[in-house]
Amino acid sequence: MFNQKHLILIVNAFLLTSCAAATLSVRSPAEINTREIRKVAVGTFEIGQLAIKFKTERNGAWETHPVLLNLEQQKTISRSIRSRVINLLTSTPYFKVVFTDEFEKLENDAALQQLVSVGGYKTQDVDAVISGKLWLEIERTDGVDLSKESLEYFRPPHSRRSLGLNLTVDQVVWWPYKSARGSLALEIKMTRLKPTKVLASTFETRTFAQRIGGRNKETFQKIYQGITTQFTSSKPEENDSIETSDEVLPSFEQIIADLALSIASNFVRRVSVTEKTVSLPIANSDHPNTKILIEAGAYDLAIEQLQQATAEDPDPNDLYNLGLCFEAIGDYGLAHTTYREAWEADSENLLFAQGLGRIERLRRENPQLKRQLESR
Repeated sequence: MFNQKHLILIVNAFLLTSCAAATLSVRSPAEINTREIRKVAVGTFEIGQLAIKFKTERNGAWETHPVLLNLEQQKTISRSIRSRVINLLTSTPYFKVVFTDEFEKLENDAALQQLVSVGGYKTQDVDAVISGKLWLEIERTDGVDLSKESLEYFRPPHSRRSLGLNLTVDQVVWWPYKSARGSLALEIKMTRLKPTKVLASTFETRTFAQRIGGRNKETFQKIYQGITTQFTSSKPEENDSIETSDEVLPSFEQIIADLALSIASNFVRRVSVTEKTVSLPIANSDHPNTKILIEAGAYDLAIEQLQQATAEDPDPNDLYNLGLCFEAIGDYGLAHTTYREAWEADSENLLFAQGLGRIERLRRENPQLKRQLESR
């Protein structure tokens, strides 16, 4: 008899055979040669321009209200972006961040470059300083969508001989909405102290936009009522109030943090060895135990079982999973060999082609990565 125990077994089997993935930690080398830089300090992030506006629309008239920030609020924005850069640097295995406020207290990047050029700083044991400049624009809007809709009114006949009455009335309807958009331009520099040189510089922009409320695409589907003795109208579907909606606009601080994090992440990848966790798919196999072992990170046991399986029957799915295990333990040579065997057995399989391309890139980067890590 089918019972709850059987259902649990079926669900567990489904979970084990679907969406199987291996979790790997992958290191990437720095794009720029910064092997001589070991300790870095983070200086000031100068504000070039701040333009924050709040727009409202009432009865067809738009009003723009500029939001003026005092000096302390501007410094808070600068420190928020600076903290994102520090968090990224401290999460890498490459640099040691020296926490000093000597460079942060400088008014702007020009003052930093002047201080570095004359060697007038007191902080010792710092190889380089990272600083930046930002331009920020954010606009929040509280408005309405307007539309002229044709509403059909219908009264059915009182008898078979009488005629019904149909009326079409044009009506202006509005839907309130709120939106937020912003753009951030951020310049980041890494300046070596001795001898003085700008090692890396980047300037990137990011934009953000989100809107809640407003007119729905499915609004105003005409509704034809049944027979009734009273006038009835085809009314639009009620809009959920944006005040009670589950959707909310992100805060001012969150918009800045997200935009800054995206740009800062690219800069850190250029100057530092970075590490990230990736989830790679596991191929379907006739040996479910090996999939469980790979998901659990037991790569040595999975390699042992897969080598026995592929020696007897070189199934391309098992060869791919074997290559995945070799990639996870850092043996890129054997991973490349088994990925290639899997791809040659089934060159139309996109998963095998992706694995082969990925391992070829890792093999190219590996010598540079080793040199950078050995310099620490």
